[in-house]
Amino acid sequence: MLPNARSLAFALAFIAAASVPASAQDSVAGKWLITLSSPEMGEMAIEYQFEQNGTEVTGSVDLSAIPEVEAAQIEEGLYEDQILSFLMHVSAQGQWMTVEVEADVDGDEMVGEVYMAEMGMAAPFTGKRIDN
Repeated sequence: MLPNARSLAFALAFIAAASVPASAQDSVAGKWLITLSSPEMGEMAIEYQFEQNGTEVTGSVDLSAIPEVEAAQIEEGLYEDQILSFLMHVSAQGQWMTVEVEADVDGDEMVGEVYMAEMGMAAPFTGKRIDN
């Protein structure tokens, strides 16, 4: 291959690679279905919607299936080195509690644990991305 042709081929390959969207492993953005399992609460499927800006993660959670919950907020979200962590502040029956969440993310799947210090319990969960 001629030197100029090689430079052109490299430039085209670089442009093509730069235009490919980031893989699912680079981001947790999108809608996720998280299945939480605990002896106290049984199995529960919960929808999360995550947005991501760099390593910062924000989002929302649908806890409408739990009648006692009035509100929930995701804060201090971080996604780095395929580990997602965030705090979820939940208002239930007029009281706020903080839930710590951490998960190992592998593409469109995650495995993690929810820790509820106020209740002295931890519960494992699995998750699958259901929409980007």
